Amino acid sequence: MERRLAVVYENGSVNPLELAAASYGHCSLVLVCDPASASVRSALPLLRETGTVVTYDAGTPPQQTAARLRELGVDGITTFSDLTIEPTAELARLLGLDFHSPRTAALLVDKHRQRARLAEAGLPTPRHEALRAGAGEETVRAAVSAVGVPAVVKPRRGAGSRNTVLVDTVEEGVRIVTGLLSAGEPELVLEEYLVGDPTVAGRHWGDYVSVESAVHAGQITHVGVTGKPPLLEPFRETGAFFPADLPEPVRAELLEATADALRALGVTGGITHTEFKLTADGPRLIEVNGRLGGFVNDVVGRATGFSLLRTALDCALGTLPAPLTVPAPERVAYQRFLAPPMDARAVSSVTGVKEARALPGVRRVELAKSPGQPVDWRQGTQAFVGIVYGDTPDHLALAERLTHLDTVLRVAYETETTTKDATPAS
Repeated sequence: MERRLAVVYENGSVNPLELAAASYGHCSLVLVCDPASASVRSALPLLRETGTVVTYDAGTPPQQTAARLRELGVDGITTFSDLTIEPTAELARLLGLDFHSPRTAALLVDKHRQRARLAEAGLPTPRHEALRAGAGEETVRAAVSAVGVPAVVKPRRGAGSRNTVLVDTVEEGVRIVTGLLSAGEPELVLEEYLVGDPTVAGRHWGDYVSVESAVHAGQITHVGVTGKPPLLEPFRETGAFFPADLPEPVRAELLEATADALRALGVTGGITHTEFKLTADGPRLIEVNGRLGGFVNDVVGRATGFSLLRTALDCALGTLPAPLTVPAPERVAYQRFLAPPMDARAVSSVTGVKEARALPGVRRVELAKSPGQPVDWRQGTQAFVGIVYGDTPDHLALAERLTHLDTVLRVAYETETTTKDATPAS
């Protein structure tokens, strides 16, 4: 009999089409979702084609949803969104299914509590302070002074680099923090700015990487390290590639630190995405995400043939093979993001798409925005104009390909006062 998996669905690292493909012939899906969410509402027709839909709203007791899932006979439960990790943990507890414990789930989605726990465990995390809406100017000033400048401001809960800002002075920190809190951010984290060392990964690559891991029954298997091209200001990703281009001692240090962090947070199952800054003093832990990283399933899959998404389903269903074997990468798979500059307000034009699609190793050019559509860098990954998918035989070829893409594929933007000249995709 085909096993049945509940997926608590929200905007995150996996869409309904990917779920349908990964589960085909493997398990049937029960999609648990809140139709009041804009991202769920737009996806609801596709979700209904993907599996059985169970809806809830803000007033639905988790016991009621758990009872419905029990009636449906689900064998496992998981989620791919930070927004639903805690509700999924509570449903798993009520159903007696494997997932993050409620305590671990709370640590995974709360940047302040997570950093405090990791520091308590002796892991190298940034200095940090938490601030809530309504905090007075003096409270904010004291927090900025305690962390020191430069510092990074980001939402206490959230993903995708949304509203993540660098502040260089105490006064700027006070202005940015009070502005974001007044604009509707309920809670923020202010943390030490980690200075990256560009020599660790090399001049072509960013000083920021992530470790992808699978955990089942307490056993940790590291799938590998994902590299990044250099970031755009303030902290916006311009792409991802797998595997990263790192010296073996650095890679080994990253894997060891990841395992220590997962144990400190009590992670006993599922896929995790752990982010690090590469500094002159060694890798510094940024944060652990208790779900599949955005865009990671694609680059890992095309480089190795290994499906992180299918592995996540197996973790939830308890059907993960032991030991888990990850094939060695056969190529370097990448995604190149078309991210708008900070002063852009709308897309004016996109040129070179046909030429980019004709480049060797380019598999797809996907446009998310059309001329005239608004863009806002504060939306992080949601602001991308498009994504280029491709692969190369090695990292040197990747560096050359990304440089070539930037000369071929160009986006022009409108600003508040004028039209910005066409700029490279990243």
